[in-house]
This record gives sequence, structure tokens and C-alpha cells, in this order.
Amino acid sequence: MGIGEILHNMVRRSGGDRRKIVEDCPNCGEKVNLSMERCPKCGVRIKSMFRRKCPRCQTLNELDIKKCIKCFFSFEAEMERTNKTFYVCPICNYKMETMLTQCPSCNNKFV
Repeated sequence: MGIGEILHNMVRRSGGDRRKIVEDCPNCGEKVNLSMERCPKCGVRIKSMFRRKCPRCQTLNELDIKKCIKCFFSFEAEMERTNKTFYVCPICNYKMETMLTQCPSCNNKFV
């Protein structure tokens, strides 16, 4: 698991508030949060140390960037997609965005 996945999961769990995320500085080990510009102990730039890996082209991007600098993959659209709730039919595994009384694929009735 890369730093991008770890940070993505931490942001998702914290509701997206980067000020609450506390990490160790990769340079000196000091506790820093991602809203800081520099580490208070060694002065390294936080944005230069933590990167977000693009799932499509594997390019490393800055943490707060909205689209990949190489392939223009939308990180915001991916976050919206992962936050959606899907309902899955137990018979045919059809994914639905809304809860229905009957599966549109296999016509299985949900009680």
C-alpha cells in the first residue's frame, strides 16, 4: 500500500478535513499535519514529501491537485464515485444506485 492509498483512506475517514490528519515527517519523524506548509523541526516542504499516485498512469501528483498532471484523471470524480452507495442484487449481482423493490436485471423481488 502506497502513501497515496494511506492518505486517501485517512482523508475519507476524517471527512476530508486535512487539518486533522497527523503524520510523521518522512525526513525527520516530527509529527506534522497536511495543512502545514513546512515541517516545524526540519523545514522540509510538506507538499514535496507527500504525493498522490494516479491510479490510471501511476504518476505522482501533489496532494491537493484536482486532476493528474499527465493523464488528466479526475481525483474529485473518483472521490465522488467511491462515496456513493450501491445496492447489489443477491441473485445476479446487479449494482443499483437507488434501492428498488425489484431487480431491473433478473426481476428478483426484494422484500
